[in-house]
Amino acid sequence: MLSTKLFLLLSCLVSVALAQSEHLVGGASNADLLEAEKSLNDSLSKLAAGDGPYYESKEVHTATKQVVAGTLLKLNVDLIDKNSQAVKNCNVEIWSRPWLPNGIQVTFDCPDEEKVVKKHSA
Repeated sequence: MLSTKLFLLLSCLVSVALAQSEHLVGGASNADLLEAEKSLNDSLSKLAAGDGPYYESKEVHTATKQVVAGTLLKLNVDLIDKNSQAVKNCNVEIWSRPWLPNGIQVTFDCPDEEKVVKKHSA
């Protein structure tokens, strides 16, 4: 009985300590906005050289980075549609697994549009 209570107490203490740490292993953390914008621009250039979409980055508002069988970069960004010159705020995910052929997957989630998922090489 005492060992069960001790185990529960230690489990609670470990949970609190992990919750107070700056970031958890495998958890998302804030990404450097300049590095995030560079990754976004690299992907936009590669996709524009193929079958699109044809966007230009205007401003990156937020970016997080997470290690998940590669690297997952999540951005909230203003994009300029090169066809219409319209500016739209979109959520963009760049999942980088450079060891795979076409291992960079880019997902564009823009308001009032269907989600677009494209892949390109590293």
